[in-house]
Amino acid sequence: MLPSPGGALVWGNTIEGDQLFLVPREGGSWTVSAFRRGWADWHDTDLSFSDWFHLALNGQTATDWLPEWEPLPHPLEFDDE
Repeated sequence: MLPSPGGALVWGNTIEGDQLFLVPREGGSWTVSAFRRGWADWHDTDLSFSDWFHLALNGQTATDWLPEWEPLPHPLEFDDE
């Protein structure tokens, strides 16, 4: 099963090219880490994916490297075709 021992599972990236990872932890939990391309370093969190994503969309992650989002709710886009 992915990832290999000691590894992480990439799940996304930012518009600046930062790579976002899920890192397995003891007890079956997964936390979010990021390789920040512009800073050439790792940013590790103790947050689960759902907690991290919620805080990121609300602008509450207290980071200066994530892009800023418009306030919630975000508009939905529909394809009329």
